Amino acid sequence: MKKYIKYLFVGFIAVFFISCNDKYSKNHILLNDTQGIKTEYFPTDRRLKIGDKPYFLFFFSSSCGVCKAQIPILNELNSKFGDKIQFVGVLGGTRGFDKDIELLKQHNIEFKTTSDKVSVDYFSRAVGGVMGVPASFIFDKNGKMVEKFIGLIPENTLKEKIKFYTN
Repeated sequence: MKKYIKYLFVGFIAVFFISCNDKYSKNHILLNDTQGIKTEYFPTDRRLKIGDKPYFLFFFSSSCGVCKAQIPILNELNSKFGDKIQFVGVLGGTRGFDKDIELLKQHNIEFKTTSDKVSVDYFSRAVGGVMGVPASFIFDKNGKMVEKFIGLIPENTLKEKIKFYTN
């Protein structure tokens, strides 16, 4: 009987360690890119990786005036530095797919954007929660959060930060 319990215990431990995962992958639907984006979250060291380069994560909403003022700056930086850093928008408070697409067109949003509730919650949890918008985060190429901003970010500040983290 003791031998049986010992084997059962060893089996349980083996299953536990085999089922433990060091990273979690997720695909996210985007409003303006048919490819979507794939993320890898590493919970042990709290890293969120998107591809092989740094990225800028921008949380915003349709009713936020400051967010709307940030969009043209991000569009310009995306066109200038998009080959070195990826820009990803996270639109909270979705009003439905069609209205979210209309919002992107109305404000000429050129960077990749998601409004899917599951993805919005996922990204929010990955950064430790978002209590207000706009909230922006810069991650290095390994998925480590290196900068956090609340509110409108001046273009020169963003340029300096992007240049710093992409060199």
